[in-house]
Amino acid sequence: MRRRQFLTMTGAVVLAGCSRSAPAPSTDATTSASSTPAATSSTTPSPSAPPTSGTPQEVLARSTVPVLCFHQLREFRADDSAYARTMITPPPVFTAQLQALRDGGYTPITTAALVDHLQFGAALPQRPVLLTFDDGSETHHSVALPLLTDLGFPATFFPMTVVLGKPDWLSGDQLRDLDRAGMTIGAHTWDHQRTDRLIDDQWATQLDQPRAQLAEILGHPVDLMAYPFGVWSQEALAHVATAGYRAAFQLSDPQDTAQPLLTIRRIMPPPTWDGPTLLSHLDSDF
Repeated sequence: MRRRQFLTMTGAVVLAGCSRSAPAPSTDATTSASSTPAATSSTTPSPSAPPTSGTPQEVLARSTVPVLCFHQLREFRADDSAYARTMITPPPVFTAQLQALRDGGYTPITTAALVDHLQFGAALPQRPVLLTFDDGSETHHSVALPLLTDLGFPATFFPMTVVLGKPDWLSGDQLRDLDRAGMTIGAHTWDHQRTDRLIDDQWATQLDQPRAQLAEILGHPVDLMAYPFGVWSQEALAHVATAGYRAAFQLSDPQDTAQPLLTIRRIMPPPTWDGPTLLSHLDSDF
């Protein structure tokens, strides 16, 4: 379904970071008679040097962590198109896929941990994986959050801001619930327009306004985004950087060799993948 149609069909399927004490006085008579006060010393920790950002080539070399992208988490409906069904994950399938990650020894990480690894070379646990969710479906709160909480998995959510508070989509309160639960919130533009087709004042509407709105809802800055349809362009990268985003996520295209942090790769596990199939793709696709 084309995103512009969404504005009139809200319920449709969306396609798409001491001092030390002085020594005790000596009992020696000469020292006791001295009027010289005991010497004191203090130590002030030296400030740590800020980490050094890696070169684009170093970032690319570190870009081997699997990143998964999910959309709606619900059972299929009769009116779901074949294409929509590739991005709808029934809850039992979703549960099985996450359990496979756990049983396969994978450790879900936060987006901040991933970006720190890519940019600065920060250490990650064994077999890391990042879980992300696009568009802002209400099922991210009703289905994903309880399971993620039960498994102790962090995740990142990228809602469109046009849908917030509408039926079947996340509300501001639900975004705050996700945030308080340790999940990360990023932007996914205002109404899911392809960033390779934006012009003129559309950039502010699609990039700046969502970032500001989400920051107001959450009470802290938002510096991550995901491209609608996974599509980006060189012009888009410049605008994303200017808008203040630290990192941005696409889908499966090769990363930009000059700005890899703004083109981090993801894959979408279809509902046809069982646990073993998912794990095999993590090994082969990354």
